[in-house]
Amino acid sequence: MLAGGLGAGALIALPDLSMAGRQASTSPLSKIAPAGQRYALLYGTLPKSSSGGQIAPAVTPTSKAKPLPPATPVAVSLASAPVLSPDQSSVALITVNSVSGGSAVTLTLVNSSTAAIEAQGTVTVSGTPAGTNIIATPVFATGTSTIAVVLGITEPTGHQPAVKKGTGVHFDATTWQSHHALAYFDTSTGAFAGPFDLNNGPALALHTAAANTSDLFLWTTPEPQITAVKGTASPLPTVSVFPLGAGTPRLTAPALAPWPGHEPVVTLASGDVARFVNGSAVQVVSAQNGDTTQTAISALSARPAKPSSITMTARPDGTLFLVKPGIGRAVIADPAASFNIKAQVDFPVPGVPAGGLVHKAVLSASGETLYVLGPTKTGGLAAYDVATGKMTASFSKGSISYTGLSLLPSGNLLAVTGNNPRLAYFSPTLEPLATANSTLQIAAVY
Repeated sequence: MLAGGLGAGALIALPDLSMAGRQASTSPLSKIAPAGQRYALLYGTLPKSSSGGQIAPAVTPTSKAKPLPPATPVAVSLASAPVLSPDQSSVALITVNSVSGGSAVTLTLVNSSTAAIEAQGTVTVSGTPAGTNIIATPVFATGTSTIAVVLGITEPTGHQPAVKKGTGVHFDATTWQSHHALAYFDTSTGAFAGPFDLNNGPALALHTAAANTSDLFLWTTPEPQITAVKGTASPLPTVSVFPLGAGTPRLTAPALAPWPGHEPVVTLASGDVARFVNGSAVQVVSAQNGDTTQTAISALSARPAKPSSITMTARPDGTLFLVKPGIGRAVIADPAASFNIKAQVDFPVPGVPAGGLVHKAVLSASGETLYVLGPTKTGGLAAYDVATGKMTASFSKGSISYTGLSLLPSGNLLAVTGNNPRLAYFSPTLEPLATANSTLQIAAVY
């Protein structure tokens, strides 16, 4: 169905269970699309030996429902992970191709209800030499038709012969240097503005970005320089605030460590932007003056902790949902009240706290139930009442350890594991509904 080389990103659309004639649960998320008109968009890579991303649905023995409809190919050879819009109605995809005189960056907007392309545009970064690498990050600006695209551009700047120490092996060494540029895509017209070169090189290519209704916030770091002075401090990142559509910031301010690297970042109801750092603190950048304040979340600072995929998501009521699987804890914090903890749920550390899908725990649409991956001993899934912290349901079969979990708009859950059947559907009460096979190595579900 889809063909791609090792490491080439691919996106497929797998129908939600309601599209197969099953009864969908009542959920506020279902208002995004009527029942039977919503897909789960799966992003990942295809094995080089695979002839395609085949989906072979198969219902469980206890289910009498019809098999799932076939999956739909969406895109292949993606340059970066897709980005879901804040209202979950669409997904932005990026591809990068070498063209005469530069690099062509194409943004494609896919409707998550129909898996159809809504809009597409291309912007060309001129003058990039052969071998240039571009990290492109789409950023939705809530309440606008603008999608900002941050480009981390790394170019080869020099070649010289070198010898591998102790072996006498000669090889060509390449020197690289990075800088950033901005481009803006208007979803209403399908037109790009830019790119605007920020002339901030040499800088580290990795960056973090978020936007509110009027501004783009961008964290970047100057490239560390080799000096003869011992104890020279590492450079601190900076945060720049750009009016949407502009290539010149209205303000730039020092940012607190650590260096940016696509860590969790969300836009708050106030218009300020928060990023989750070091697994235990939230930094908030003021939309007014760029000042950064940091608040430690003591409930997430427990040690020791296993390496884990740490997540932070904004909820409709303005609170934040933070999960640290390595210590087995999820909290709901209120930014408007100094990040006071409104709810906390403790659970056994999941069998796969890191790697695979980033989300190891998800909230129901109502915020009343927490679903989490099971521990190493039992695997499976568990559900907890957020108000009391008590387990309300669980599922385990043969100690299957899922690598990630996603809440579908129907209210059903989609769990992913490393081996086929790679996909497993569950009801809100953790009743197994169906499974599906795939050769896609799944990294994210939208």
